[in-house]
Amino acid sequence: MKRGQFRLPIIISRPSNQLFFASKINPHYLVKFGLQKYIANESVNSLFYNKSEGRIWRRVREAIGKQNAKRIKNAIALLRPSFASHWHKASKHLLSWKRYFQLHRALFQQIISDIKKLSGIKHFALSKIPVYLISDPRSNDKEINAWFSWMPEESFIVVEIPLGLKTSTSLSPLGILAHEFFHLILRRKTGFMLQINKVAEKNAKLFAELSAGRVPNRIFLEELLISSFIPEGYLSEKHLGIKFAPYTSKPKNLLTWRKLLASQLHKITRRYINGTRQIDREYLKHALRAIKQNVK
Repeated sequence: MKRGQFRLPIIISRPSNQLFFASKINPHYLVKFGLQKYIANESVNSLFYNKSEGRIWRRVREAIGKQNAKRIKNAIALLRPSFASHWHKASKHLLSWKRYFQLHRALFQQIISDIKKLSGIKHFALSKIPVYLISDPRSNDKEINAWFSWMPEESFIVVEIPLGLKTSTSLSPLGILAHEFFHLILRRKTGFMLQINKVAEKNAKLFAELSAGRVPNRIFLEELLISSFIPEGYLSEKHLGIKFAPYTSKPKNLLTWRKLLASQLHKITRRYINGTRQIDREYLKHALRAIKQNVK
């Protein structure tokens, strides 16, 4: 790789993986030591994503106090022998996935370029958003899972990778990662985010019913809007060679609603992307109309 060439800010952090391992390997163990409430707390859990173990524990102590931080640290320490065995294999596996994402970084930049145009955001530095790769020892999924943390002082993305999942021969993982970056980019379009909030509040009963109360209304709507472009929508077709597949089944959960909306808005999203048009109130109206038509 030439000097100065762009690299995705991908991080393989042992302490971050160690906490995730502790949370997955034995749930009863966490309950026994009273750790479940901290692991389930998003604001506390997010503190464990960092390269430096020292900084992680400083932030945790500041957030929940010295005694609680010590309790978590001691409980995790008891799992070190089993984690060491897991990490011997997992670290190599994550490294292969890091190479996969770096190999396709130029294509990924093209996707992000389209997302920035859609969002009307000119300045967004990929290099400033850490992407943490986490090995999942218990998942049997055939695809990666990703989520984002958006905070004023530090935003990041976490990619959870089943230990048995080999690096993909397809480009679909790029779409999943781009989806999370879309969230972070779109949140800089404050005016549009306010419109999403208003629509979610005005149709609170509808979205609460669709999500069965599992996802906040605003987040549910935001998920559908972004998924209508990627990974279920036209951006995946344009950049990743994933053919458009119409979805006509009755949606039952967030995933199937994502597929349905991407299918029904396919022609519209194509016009927005190829016409370099920004996602706007009109697009939001198209999405809401499609959702309501499929509730009946």
